[in-house]
Amino acid sequence: MKTIVKTAITILLGTIFSGSILVAQEQTQSKQPVVGTQMTKRVLTEEQRAILKNDLQKRKELRLAFKATITQDQKDMLSDPRVMPSERKKSFRASLTDQQVNIIKANRKEIKAMKDEFRSTLSTEQKIQLRKMVVKRGRMNRFNFEKGI
Repeated sequence: MKTIVKTAITILLGTIFSGSILVAQEQTQSKQPVVGTQMTKRVLTEEQRAILKNDLQKRKELRLAFKATITQDQKDMLSDPRVMPSERKKSFRASLTDQQVNIIKANRKEIKAMKDEFRSTLSTEQKIQLRKMVVKRGRMNRFNFEKGI
């Protein structure tokens, strides 16, 4: 009698446990949002995404234009393994010509203007949602960092 009851209870618990696993797998495989890790709706409009895509392309172009002005001596200075990274940066900055410094300043101004233009298209609700996403991402990154230690 005891073995029949133990067997019945074991089968019942096994069925309940496997059923809960199947439900969890169905939820993660379906399009249902997982609470706390995904947003239920898209935050940005298609126009705003297009603006961001154009901004990214423009930044790449600005970066390539600056890289074209770098001399071979400056490239060697940046890749010298005998020097500490902070010292590499200092010596590279000291070696920049006036033209290169002007390019950097102009690029910064243009990037700032692009950021301001994009921010002007955001509604108050979008700003709040984006801030929440940044906070969640920071928490997740901090959790993963602490977990790895």
